Amino acid sequence: RSKRPMTPLPILLIHSAAAWAPDAPRYWPKYGGSRQVRLLDGAWRYGFIDGWDSGFDSMNASFRPSDGATPNMTSVPSCMDVVAGGAGGYLGPRGVGLFRTSFRSPAAGSAVRLQFQSCSFYCRVWVNGREVGDHLAGGYVAFALDVPADALSPDGGGENELFVLADNRFNATTAPMHTGGDFWHYGGITRSVELHAVPEAGPLLWRAHVVPSSSAVEAEQPDGAPAAVDISLVLSGVEGGREELKGQGELGGKAESGGAVGGSPRCGGGAACPAPVYYFSLAFDGGEAVARNGTASGGTVRLEGVPVPDAKPWSPDAPHLHTLTVSMGGQSVTERFGLRRFGVDKATARLTLNGEVAKLVGWNHHTQWPVTAASPTDEQLDADIALLRKGGANLVRGAHYPHDPRWLDRLDEAGILFWSETLGPAVSVANTKDWAFFMVHQKRQLSEMIDNAINHAAVFAWGWFNEGPSDHPEACPAYGACSALARARDPTRFTTWADDHKTSGACYEHASLVAFNDYPGWYSSKSPRVWDGFAAAVAEGTTASGRHTVGKPMMISETGAGGVYEWGDNATASKWTLQYQSAVIGEDVDVALANDRISGISLWHFYDFKVDNCGSTWPCHGRPGQENGTHCTYDHPPPTTFEELRRLGPPNCTAIAPTFRPGGTNHKGVLDFWRRPKPAFAMVAAKYRAATGRPTASESAIIVQ
Repeated sequence: RSKRPMTPLPILLIHSAAAWAPDAPRYWPKYGGSRQVRLLDGAWRYGFIDGWDSGFDSMNASFRPSDGATPNMTSVPSCMDVVAGGAGGYLGPRGVGLFRTSFRSPAAGSAVRLQFQSCSFYCRVWVNGREVGDHLAGGYVAFALDVPADALSPDGGGENELFVLADNRFNATTAPMHTGGDFWHYGGITRSVELHAVPEAGPLLWRAHVVPSSSAVEAEQPDGAPAAVDISLVLSGVEGGREELKGQGELGGKAESGGAVGGSPRCGGGAACPAPVYYFSLAFDGGEAVARNGTASGGTVRLEGVPVPDAKPWSPDAPHLHTLTVSMGGQSVTERFGLRRFGVDKATARLTLNGEVAKLVGWNHHTQWPVTAASPTDEQLDADIALLRKGGANLVRGAHYPHDPRWLDRLDEAGILFWSETLGPAVSVANTKDWAFFMVHQKRQLSEMIDNAINHAAVFAWGWFNEGPSDHPEACPAYGACSALARARDPTRFTTWADDHKTSGACYEHASLVAFNDYPGWYSSKSPRVWDGFAAAVAEGTTASGRHTVGKPMMISETGAGGVYEWGDNATASKWTLQYQSAVIGEDVDVALANDRISGISLWHFYDFKVDNCGSTWPCHGRPGQENGTHCTYDHPPPTTFEELRRLGPPNCTAIAPTFRPGGTNHKGVLDFWRRPKPAFAMVAAKYRAATGRPTASESAIIVQ
């Protein structure tokens, strides 16, 4: 057994941090005028009810914030179940977190909106003892809840108490989207909390969704990159001719967040009220504001084919980003977007970007970091982007849930495409047939993911149901419902899922991008040449979905092999050694790059990460599971603070049992959990750069305008 030294890698990405107000969100969009938004991040009071079987009912209607003790302090955002600095093999607590803070009312008589970028798994919220809503649609997606004026302090600038319950126990009722999956599901208020002031009169200008015009992936497209955009102004509080704060859940009730309000209110004599006209201005890239107007349908004003002055295309080689500032009624929202068009080459069925056939290369990426777990610092995000660039990547698949908007901002800036998918590994046939409950929340989660990520230029695909039951025809309507929702909301991206049933998949008629998971040379003795056969089956229509795959691009969504970081100097290249890992991964990449029927490859995984193989059956009854005391024997305990990490360095494993998940960790990363490179990293980087022509991170830094 050897101890491999830590090899630091240079961080050359320069992320733009200019023009953020001290307490404003450090991610897009930006707000101005009377559109006041500030973060409630920082020190909160905290309590924890420990135990998966504590008997505490998080949905108990009689529970009040006064019943919840919060004797401690914690930081928001953070993970309430991170232990041992996030290292694998240590069992984190499952239970209920109770969080308490205060905020000042923006103005007397005004309502507010609370946006949680994530609250995991199940979340319930009270303001001044009044419940304002809950959220069941997954702990990794953003949602918003409205707080009416009469729930707030009557004095302008008065203090208000915000109380949040977060339950990280697997439970099909409180956390239906957390069906399991081979990774640790973190809990708590893991991302930022925003406080949005709401105008007393007129609607709230919530967001401006911006997508390139004439860019539907399944339609005939013009040549090249787009130069115009379709804009949807999302107005909250609009109900025909009446203004009323509503729409992100019934006020004061238990309903979850929804979309902007529309409706057909009745005027005198029962006749429908005329649609009101809204007046606003548009300004691109800080330029001259142009007056426009429009009517709202379903709470949204839609504009199509709006030309972008001095339009510049977005691509991995030149990730130019534009901004759009919308001003209305004293409010302004500035969104950032990119002009690019995804499509399919008719001759080859290959994926195209701005009309050119592209080969996508990269990795899957969970949200796990040393010390902070699923609540990384800006510097940790920057470091991983720099490593991805050093690795020659132009693709990241967001495993297995919606990701942090700060991460998506950086991918936009770095020119790295992103596959965005909903939480849901281990979805069952029964789940897909449960239209009264599970699918309601699945579709809500998908809508919320699209709401939060639609403006990100890097996002090229909407996905769901990782390794789901696609080999069962009775599950296909659920796949179809997700695809129909995504296409209706945003036809400019591909619809897809990572399918481990491969040629047995029966639902590919609902995908516009076909993607397979397989691990030749790792979970089987098959040669990586098996990918050639899979690609041929898709192209020739010989899967269980028949002709529904013909003419659609195909990519490898997962493949790879494990390698224990410390096993780099072994006498034989046996399984779990770094030599074996490099050999298997190298063959996978070679096949993907050489086959003209394969549009891309995302290796599993970028770095080693903590697992919880018990999933929704947690805790593992009658067996220790993958986390409980299975960690390595380390040369020193895993650091739990950045100061410890700087002083002690990452721990080295001196002994480990090569089980299914050695040391409670998935070792398929080309970096270890502490971001130390394995030999496969440099090997893959060289192959990726040769295929795409991307410069190394040492050749150029990214400077964002």
